[in-house]
Amino acid sequence: MMTMKRTILSEKESRLLENLIANYGSIVTFKQIYSQLEGKITEQAARNLVAKMVKNGWLVTIKAGTYAIASIDSRSFVSLSTYKIAQVLDEVSYVSLEAALQYHGMFDQLVSTVTSVTLKKRQAKTLQRINYKYIKTKNSLFYGFEEKQVENYSVKIATPEKAILDFINFKRSAYFVDLVLEKLKDFRDDFNFERLCEYSNKQSLTVKRVLGFLLDQLDIDSSYLYDLVRNNASHSKITAKSNTFNAKWRLYYEDRFTK
Repeated sequence: MMTMKRTILSEKESRLLENLIANYGSIVTFKQIYSQLEGKITEQAARNLVAKMVKNGWLVTIKAGTYAIASIDSRSFVSLSTYKIAQVLDEVSYVSLEAALQYHGMFDQLVSTVTSVTLKKRQAKTLQRINYKYIKTKNSLFYGFEEKQVENYSVKIATPEKAILDFINFKRSAYFVDLVLEKLKDFRDDFNFERLCEYSNKQSLTVKRVLGFLLDQLDIDSSYLYDLVRNNASHSKITAKSNTFNAKWRLYYEDRFTK
């Protein structure tokens, strides 16, 4: 939790924060703040007031022009959903990887980094000791998410199947391949493998091969994927250290990935 030294709110400031929470929730923009003050003070005076409240810890800057409101009762930084913050930081993105799996009840470890997939390059940001990172992708791979309501805010979150493909596409180290195998095995009854294979249509040849190979390790039908890659004579690697060759998938893998 973030702790801050706060001065006592004036009656005007307290009323302003209460009205903002009632009308907009715990995350507000400057435009929304000024709408509550318009006609009473100038825009510059409103900016000065916002700057003062940020300095005093009653508003916390999420990004330029967007703020989180501290709890008026407890005088502590309001505990915001990480999914909501990730979406506010980049409206054109969806939460994926560990955080998405956690949302679906498939990841029970502490998530200190929330990774989102976006269409634009974004800088990472740290808030409330959580790191928010963004992976830029192309339009053709920006799919496989659903709109969820989190604290009355619409948040895009990857389906479990797309989170798996994003791991294979963006995080193909030995650690993450092991993680994908673990989740596919432990939550076998929860994954929609038909959707997983259909989603793979838009993925690269290497991603298709890796997914097919991993499904084979778990005795899950991979015939759909094999039909997509069987006529390509090139080869791929799962990781940089992969040196054992699988002829079916024309794929080099590490021995640790096999049954």
